[in-house]
Amino acid sequence: MLHIKDINHVVYRHADLDLLERFLLDFGLTVCHRSKHRLYLRGTGPLPYVYIAERADTPALGAIAFAVESFADLQFAERLPGASSIQALEHPGGGHFVALQDPCGRRIELVQGIEPVQALTQRSALVLNSAVEKRRFGDVQRPGKGPAQVMRLGHVAIGVADMPSMIAWYRNVLGMLPSDLIVEGDEQGCPSAAFLRLNRGSQWTDHHTIALFQASRDVVHHASFEVQDFDAQCLGHEWMDEQGWTPFWGVGRHVLGSQIFDYWRAPSGNLIEHFTDGDLFNHASPMNCTQACDSSLYQWGPPMSVEYFLGGSDESETVAPRSLAERQRRSR
Repeated sequence: MLHIKDINHVVYRHADLDLLERFLLDFGLTVCHRSKHRLYLRGTGPLPYVYIAERADTPALGAIAFAVESFADLQFAERLPGASSIQALEHPGGGHFVALQDPCGRRIELVQGIEPVQALTQRSALVLNSAVEKRRFGDVQRPGKGPAQVMRLGHVAIGVADMPSMIAWYRNVLGMLPSDLIVEGDEQGCPSAAFLRLNRGSQWTDHHTIALFQASRDVVHHASFEVQDFDAQCLGHEWMDEQGWTPFWGVGRHVLGSQIFDYWRAPSGNLIEHFTDGDLFNHASPMNCTQACDSSLYQWGPPMSVEYFLGGSDESETVAPRSLAERQRRSR
């Protein structure tokens, strides 16, 4: 059995790394290393990178990587069907990996032994006064304007053509547990969406690390990165908008997982999300079923249909930042 600690990083392929760098810096990531064909970006946490951008003519997702507990997990993984041998990671921080493929052929990497780095300075979460509980006395709150600092990679959402096979693989091979299923009609049938979390025993983990949605083709819908709090989310949204980037949906709050969300379209067309204030589950948390409908998508936020949301990622689309004139029109 594999012992997965957390999702570690994603690898995306982009045609224009300079434009992407501008976008991801405004999104709140920090460049930590670059080469001729790769760009490495980190959050404020101890991982040396959470996003690897590779230069390529055709935009696409290259890999989703998960950190495992020990080298013994890699030795177990290399005996799985279709697995690679254990190989050295040729990225900052070193380490080793085993490459797998999920049922649609997507590259899944299991990594171990990457040397951590010193965490970056991160502002403290704001102390909030609710109507009932007052916690801030004599102090003021003035968070500065700028990008929302990304702390870590939280989850990846995937559109899948063969839901039963994909759910079975992520549960049986990676050992994930279902937190929420979205069903249509009879709850005994195959769900149209599944939110899967890591199995960390009694330790609390994110409501989902992988989200699967029924789709006409296999496509990565979005990668999601955690920020400090609601104010970071809203200030980050303002910053991105002022820089002319293309919003997709937000700010709002999801129902399943409860995250406050904000989705943006990267220059290569793929979606990327800021999130904060998500639910935490452990091995004893029950699985829930929800009937498919637009109201299962969000509690509040700009209007959105499930059909438009799930059709919103196109890895082949190229998106340019909005012009100054367009930004001025939007601000009126």
